[in-house]
Amino acid sequence: SWLPDTIGRLQAPLGCWYILGNHDRRLISDELRQMLSDLGWRNLGGRTEVIEQDGGKMVLGGSEVPWMGTHPDFTAAPDDAFRLLLSHTPDNFRWAQQNDVGLMLSGHNHGGQVIVPGIGPIYSPSYYGVKYASGLFEENGTLLSVCRGLSGDHPLRLNCRPELSGLILRSPRARPADSTLHGTRAATGGCQAGAATAGS
Repeated sequence: SWLPDTIGRLQAPLGCWYILGNHDRRLISDELRQMLSDLGWRNLGGRTEVIEQDGGKMVLGGSEVPWMGTHPDFTAAPDDAFRLLLSHTPDNFRWAQQNDVGLMLSGHNHGGQVIVPGIGPIYSPSYYGVKYASGLFEENGTLLSVCRGLSGDHPLRLNCRPELSGLILRSPRARPADSTLHGTRAATGGCQAGAATAGS
């Protein structure tokens, strides 16, 4: 398997989490989850986990909808915890807004695969078309980050470079001197996303 030599080499002090995407349905998902578990990654599909550090709290949730499982239940999370959602598809952005998610990390759309100069991406496999092909979006207090990802079934990319996103999250209570933060890593199927959490 290629997993040990790729994501198996990634480490983060606060942990590593993953969700599966549409292409993972072609595999035996239970076996894939076990392989990732054996590498130290934690399954977040349809689940939530709370991270606490230096008095700060963040609740992580994962959604593999519409292909597998259900949305995570944030209702049991602490009221003062920042909510972060992993969702393979950005089509769950409306659900995230309705559930007070502060940040949603997605992939799936591959940036549109083909970008025409002056026009932009011409197709994304999304309910919203190319609206959330890639990039950062903010709606109703929820921030969405859509990563292009590194590969895909389609061999052609035109004006649409592969992408690996790295995000740094800082608590509004953190001082500038607290910029060296502890990290978490989260896999959204089509994209690897690194996020650092500020616990103050």
